[in-house]
Amino acid sequence: MKNQPLELSVIVPTYDRPDAIARFLDALVRQTLAPERFEVIIVDDGSPTPVRIDVDRLPFHCELRRQKNQGPAAARNLALEHCRAALVLILNDDAAPAPSLLEVHLKAHAEAPSRTAVLGSFHFSEEARRNPIVQLMDRSDLLFDFERLRHGQTYDWTYFWTCNISLSKEALLEAGGFDAENFPEAICEDVELGFRLEKLGWSVLYRADAECRHNHELTSTDYLRRGERLGRNQLRLAQKHDEIPLAGHRLEATETGGLFLKAQASYETYYDVSRRIAKGLLRIEEQYRNRELPNVLEEHVRATLRQAHSVWFWKGILTEVNGFDPDPIMQAGPPEGVLTSIVIVSYDDLPKTRKCLEALRRCHDERFPTEILVVDNGSTDGSVEFLENQSDVHLIRNGENRGAPVARNQAIPHTRGDWICFMDNDAIAAPGWLERLHFHGTVDPLVGCVCPVSDRAAHGQQIAYDGGDELSEIHAFAREQARTNHRKMAYKILFPSFCVLVKRAVVEAIGGFDERFNPWGFEDDDFALRAHLSGFRARMARDVFIRHESYGGTKNDTHRRLLLENWQRFADKWLPGPVPPYGELSGLEDVRASTWAREELYVPLDGHTSPVPCSACGEM
Repeated sequence: MKNQPLELSVIVPTYDRPDAIARFLDALVRQTLAPERFEVIIVDDGSPTPVRIDVDRLPFHCELRRQKNQGPAAARNLALEHCRAALVLILNDDAAPAPSLLEVHLKAHAEAPSRTAVLGSFHFSEEARRNPIVQLMDRSDLLFDFERLRHGQTYDWTYFWTCNISLSKEALLEAGGFDAENFPEAICEDVELGFRLEKLGWSVLYRADAECRHNHELTSTDYLRRGERLGRNQLRLAQKHDEIPLAGHRLEATETGGLFLKAQASYETYYDVSRRIAKGLLRIEEQYRNRELPNVLEEHVRATLRQAHSVWFWKGILTEVNGFDPDPIMQAGPPEGVLTSIVIVSYDDLPKTRKCLEALRRCHDERFPTEILVVDNGSTDGSVEFLENQSDVHLIRNGENRGAPVARNQAIPHTRGDWICFMDNDAIAAPGWLERLHFHGTVDPLVGCVCPVSDRAAHGQQIAYDGGDELSEIHAFAREQARTNHRKMAYKILFPSFCVLVKRAVVEAIGGFDERFNPWGFEDDDFALRAHLSGFRARMARDVFIRHESYGGTKNDTHRRLLLENWQRFADKWLPGPVPPYGELSGLEDVRASTWAREELYVPLDGHTSPVPCSACGEM
């Protein structure tokens, strides 16, 4: 019998679980398969305290290999190099094999067609099932899906689970082994190999009689955190194999929106809900430990687990694609101490300028420092004299009305902040406005522009306001808007510039405002569109209300005329062909679908090749 050739190599990666490995080896000692017919290769994946095994006491051949911590995929590849048998059984270190496990695997392969991997069962152990959450996972598809598998049926690559699966060493080598570089974590590395094996003609045969128990109590906290790893690695899977969809979505090579916008929105929308669910699950685990969950509660727990797990799943995708963990911002808010430069353009109407500055001062928050720059476009109503006496205002004076685009471009080189807020002098801020704008600008690292809602605005930013003109009334309304729309948002393509927070990186990428739109009108739509085409996202913060005071008389008439004139210029620039009706923007879909070079989108701060003079206009 001692000269009988090895029939099965069992490979097991392990990390810092010496007790689990000891129990695992004890179970192998009790196998019905003769010890000379199999070998065991254990790879210690860089445990802080190296695993120790007295191999001489074991009746079967056992090797212990060590590597620096690289994950289970690399550990299995190392073990594969040392396998001597033609058939390989892959198990986890927390597996509790039934006495007949190895023998059943050998028998299954003798009966199965060629190019078949044999998957055995992997239900949780009785000890682990003391946790009611584990009971639920064991009889659902929350983790694996053994409940729906049928003995003797074959399945596709999505069931290539390395908890208890066997196949030929030759197949593993032909497929190239596990992709340890892209999948170093203990998730998706197995199904990714299964996908490659399927392309080579392999399928998965389920044998319920190849029994193994999962001797690991997985808590609800463990499960939710697993969602983050699942999102991260499923994204890698879809990126490596474009035939594999991610959450039902086929990724494009240059994917920046679509699914990722959904991921960001879903993560933020249900973040607080998921935290409440997590706390409730901990109470259920404690209350029903060593008991069965009541039927009436089971469906509820399953649904809430899925909901909370999805938030962690989206977080994993976001962290992977953006290289940024949004959790600290969600928990603690935006980082403090970041300077914001507020740029205001003034042309006469001193009362509005005075009120705008008064509101900013009342709203000042030391945690979010600001500097105020005012460009005065030749006011003659005392505005210049007033502004010269404001110690917290950096004044840039123009002898004539040079228009809003030119004035803003003048101010940009003087700004010092990481963010620049362009604001009209008839905009009225409320307490907390800047902190909330910064939240929206930092929780999603791809956001470059953040705009508020207002009582006078375009592009869906306008909301009803029934208050008065007093700051106390405006602030009360803004406070209620913030409460009822806490952290709610919508992604935008175009936005007006009466108040918009812009990341400095946007200005570095696209320059300033296009002065062909002087003195006013559609320069903000043009700026927003160029930012979008450069890859920046824009968000409308529903929890930030900025009052945009109205005006009438000749100024209102002049602005309507300017909008009509500059619509022509906007259409000439972005919508080739006959000029569409005013405000008809459907033609921008083709613009957005095109690829744009930086030089096509960049507008220098020192003017435009064909600025439109504003000497004929007495309004800004």
